[in-house]
This record gives sequence, C-alpha cells and structure tokens, in this order.
Amino acid sequence: MTRSMTSRERVHRAIGRKAVDRVPYSFDLTSRIAAMLAQRYGVLEEELPLFLGDDLLYVSGDEIAESSASPGVMLDHFGVLWDRSGKNQTIGDWGTILRYPLPEPGFGGYVFPCGANPGIFAGLDSAVLRKQDRFVVLHMTGLFDICWHLRGFENYMADMAGNEHFAAMLMDKALAYNLDFLNSVPDGVDGVRVGEDWGLQRGLIMGLRLWGKFLKPRLRVLYTAIQQKGFRVMIHSCGDIAELMPDLIELGVEVVHPVQPEAMDVNFLQREYGRDISFYGALGSQSTLVYGGPEDIVGEARNRLAIFKDGGYILGPAGAIPTDARPETVIALTDYAMGLKGAAL
Repeated sequence: MTRSMTSRERVHRAIGRKAVDRVPYSFDLTSRIAAMLAQRYGVLEEELPLFLGDDLLYVSGDEIAESSASPGVMLDHFGVLWDRSGKNQTIGDWGTILRYPLPEPGFGGYVFPCGANPGIFAGLDSAVLRKQDRFVVLHMTGLFDICWHLRGFENYMADMAGNEHFAAMLMDKALAYNLDFLNSVPDGVDGVRVGEDWGLQRGLIMGLRLWGKFLKPRLRVLYTAIQQKGFRVMIHSCGDIAELMPDLIELGVEVVHPVQPEAMDVNFLQREYGRDISFYGALGSQSTLVYGGPEDIVGEARNRLAIFKDGGYILGPAGAIPTDARPETVIALTDYAMGLKGAAL
C-alpha cells in the first residue's frame, strides 16, 4: 500500500477481504476498563477511542432515559425498566431488568413504540458523521432480544416452545419496529450491527429448529432492508453459533461479532467460512484477558492476524472487556494494537 487509509476505507476493504494498509481494530470497553485506560494514557475518556486509533465509531438512537425512581434506574423506549446503577458495574455496563412490560402472553393495553421517530436520532449530526473518517456502526437491538426484554427470558422461551402464535406476533411487531427504525437512520452511517444473543457456550439457546422457524424468515426481511439502505450487515451474538454460519451467509450477513474463542473454533470458522463472511473479535474476554498475562494476549492477537492473514477480519476482544480483566493484560493489548497503527504510518 502506498498511503495510510482512513478508518472508513480500511474497514470497508477488510469486510470485502481486500488488501488493507493494516488490520482494523476496535475495542469494546466496559466503563471501568475505559476509566482505567484513560488514566493510564493520561487522556479524557471521551478522547480514548481516537487516542487508541479505534477504527469503529458506534452510534445509537436515544431510546433510554433516566427514571425518577432512583439514580441509575432507566426506562427504555419499550417501557422496560433497567437498573444501570454503579452497583451493577462490577460485572459490566449491561444492567439488570427490573420490570418487564408484558409479564403475561398478551398485549392488553400495551402500545408498541414506533420506530419511525426522527427524534430518536436527534443527537446525531449527519454532517459530523460524514466528515469524520471512522467507520460508523449503528447499534440495533435484535428481534429476539426485543422480545425477551418485553416478556422476560424464561417467559419468551416458553412462548416459542408452547405459545407459537403469540411468540410470532411479538416478533413480527419487533420486526416492524426495526424496519421503521431503519427509515429514520441519518446519513453518515456505514454499517448496522444487529445485536442479539442466540448462543450458549455449546450450541444455540433455542435450538436450530426454533431459530429457523421464528428468526430466519424475519431476519431475511431485516437484513435485506439494511442492505437496501446501503449499510453493511453486521451481527452480534455471543456464544456458540457455528451451526448458523451457512444460514447467516445465505441471509447476507457480512460481519459476525464477537466470535468467542471459548465457544467456537476460530481456525475452523475461518477455514470453512472465511471466503464468504468476515469476523470481528475473537480475543478471549472470558479467558486470556481475565486469566492471561501480557505475553498471552499479544500472542493471541498475533495468532488471530495469522489465521486471518487473507483479510476479512477486525481485531478486537470477543465482547466487552470485562471489569475483572487484568489491567496489565488489557494495556498490553491496546499497546500492541497502537503499534499496528504506527507500523502503517
């Protein structure tokens, strides 16, 4: 390569398995890890992604607001009540659900929110997004996660198994919401990452039959709509989703995240599917970053670059770096990644 690419160019080319000046990378950081790194490098937390050279810029709609109940208690766009106070940050920033809007399998007086609401993206400036040179990823909550956030996890699993009519109705409403949501997305977005967890440490949460019955046909509609808007199709699912790779390729998915090495064989994924789909993540957030030392995480990063030497890869942790990760190991990873950036300049 004769010049250093912008992050936007680099990620687009990596997804297309074309030559890049260096492998792109991105770090999903829990708030306590971000604070630790900002202190280590002497920068403000809001400056950290640019300091690290992170190639991705994540944006989302304004779908959650603080409740008056107590500090850290948040009410989202669907009426789900979350506890995201500091006490939960010992394990991460995800929070816990305090109230499900649909505790019974029926809608009653519940009114599903409308995704076609320009106010959701009031905080995003298209001109600013276009002007900056990082690859902009819009986070979208996936269909399965919307459904269980409304019903409760066990309840919605029971619906899928024994109340298929209601389970399908609820997922259709989630699909309609996300399709409307797409029509409100501002210019300047490059990819949409649909986030929902289908995997256990071994196999699928709901099994292949129910995934194929409920999710696959609706995901086909959703992913096609994302493509038609000109966005790259990216998905997030923790756990073991290896058996879904042929389906995801068929549905037009371009990037799979976070590729947990504790749950899936990274070599196998690249060997069997790397010609047709790209991978993002694959550094052990449940293993190496927590239990390994600096030399272990750098060795793992080098191993991933060797596995994906032909492209189709974004280097990063397999999910948010957990708060119990060893600081010296996290710093070794970020230093190594910044070294890749320096090598390309």
